[in-house]
Amino acid sequence: NEDDGMYYDAPKNLSAGADAIIYTTIEGSNKKFAIQGKATKSINIKEIIKLGFSTTVDDAINYKLSIAQLEGKFLNKNNLYLKDNLLNKLHDLSNSDYTFTSEKGEFNDRFEILFYKKRLSIKHNKIDDNLQIITLENDRTKFITPHNLSIKTVTIFDLSGRQLYCFKGNISQETYNISHLKGLVYIAKITLSNGMVITKKAIKN
Repeated sequence: NEDDGMYYDAPKNLSAGADAIIYTTIEGSNKKFAIQGKATKSINIKEIIKLGFSTTVDDAINYKLSIAQLEGKFLNKNNLYLKDNLLNKLHDLSNSDYTFTSEKGEFNDRFEILFYKKRLSIKHNKIDDNLQIITLENDRTKFITPHNLSIKTVTIFDLSGRQLYCFKGNISQETYNISHLKGLVYIAKITLSNGMVITKKAIKN
């Protein structure tokens, strides 16, 4: 589980000049790894592997993550899930590719590889589906929650994960001015009165 040297853990060649790279990290090391060897007896269903992403592309564009090949009994009998920590989203990478948007920068904590799926409750899914974000005039945006829940906070991030706004709320419908985001895609993290956190991607018109 540690950095065991080049025979098992190979650092990424950062001088190759690639516009975008994907890599893993190992606790206690500041290296970015292209290959991370795992002992066959140590890897298990609760394993969490951090996956970093870095891009030098100036524009916010779409990227795609996919599995090229799987080897070994463990990887072939268990699904492989990708967790996007920015969007709070879990995707089954064994069944389909994952497309995401990123701005320029280095994001060591954006993704994780998991081998089990922690399902969201039916109640959580219904609230997520019914929460509304509506663009109004004069750079105002309204957030509406269902089921008589009130809004505690609304935190706004750009696609690089940088926090831009943090608003407090008291009722089920709150309106805020987010003028600096005009024409941009942003992430809204809404904390509700029951402690539930909903993350949504939206566009400020």
